[in-house]
Amino acid sequence: MRKTLAQQRLALAQMPITSSVTVAQSRLLWRGELQPSPLSRTYWLSLRYRGGNRTPAVTVVEPQIRTSDVQELPHVYPGDELCLCYPDEWNATKLIARTMVPWAAEWLLHFEIHSVTGRWHGGGHESARTTP
Repeated sequence: MRKTLAQQRLALAQMPITSSVTVAQSRLLWRGELQPSPLSRTYWLSLRYRGGNRTPAVTVVEPQIRTSDVQELPHVYPGDELCLCYPDEWNATKLIARTMVPWAAEWLLHFEIHSVTGRWHGGGHESARTTP
């Protein structure tokens, strides 16, 4: 059964990493703080979701991940939206708090490894929507 925006909001609000979560005009907006490992830096993320089976859009707000050291971001869509799953892997029956947020933490860990090694170890495939 599809989760409502109110159900998604409640699940996200219960996460200790959540700084804010709101639903207005049929849109959910979440902001939270993730540290993918004890040795990692802390990242502030933004998630936008319009409901239905549209995949939520997740971006890193801080720190800036596209820097002079990182010329190419792997597995991102235009606007540096994180590519967290295959198109059919997420649907509205799933809780964002149990899928997209943990997947974002995993993406950040692979991003940190990529920043050091220059290789992406996070799996997936390069999508036609992925930026060069």
